[in-house]
Amino acid sequence: MKNVLIIDDDLLIHEALGAVVRRISEDAIVRCAADLSDGFAKAREAEPLDLVLLDLGLPGCTGMEALTTFRDWFPHVRVVVVSVTEEAEVVLKALRAGASGYVPKTHNAGLMTAALRVVAEGGVYVPPQALAEVKPADPTAIQGLTDRQRDVLRLIVRGLPNRAIAERLGIAEDTVKQHASAAYAALGVSSRTQAMVAVAKAGIRLD
Repeated sequence: MKNVLIIDDDLLIHEALGAVVRRISEDAIVRCAADLSDGFAKAREAEPLDLVLLDLGLPGCTGMEALTTFRDWFPHVRVVVVSVTEEAEVVLKALRAGASGYVPKTHNAGLMTAALRVVAEGGVYVPPQALAEVKPADPTAIQGLTDRQRDVLRLIVRGLPNRAIAERLGIAEDTVKQHASAAYAALGVSSRTQAMVAVAKAGIRLD
């Protein structure tokens, strides 16, 4: 986690998240922006970015607009939502929109550090209280996947859309969908969102 961008209109959040990031990686370069426009500019300056920590309630944005817009512009960058909202519906929407994790601002420094450490190690963090109906993945199911199915699942868990996964792996988008469907069946889930949550809850590392 070398290059990190924090996009939030609260300067105290900049300081708090910056401190958390540096607990995990002392030499991390942390940039901060107060709105989406400035965030885009700093993201371009900092490429390649390792991680973006993004607030959903930015000035001039409505709900998921900041996340979906950022994911459209930078599809290969991992984006973690940091929000005051902990509702399961909002968490689901964020994951469906391509977030690689969801960290509530109500978390104390210790929990935030643990959450971002999960993300830094290649996992996805989902608040334990959210999406309780999704069961953790069975590690033996992961072991039963083919190498390509595992590659596809790893990139799904990172929040990459099918098109970006196809480009990264050098395969057709339809092939990505086939591998994804096989991985979902093995995990006992029916969508990429449920797969992300199931893997996150099990604490499985796919890297």
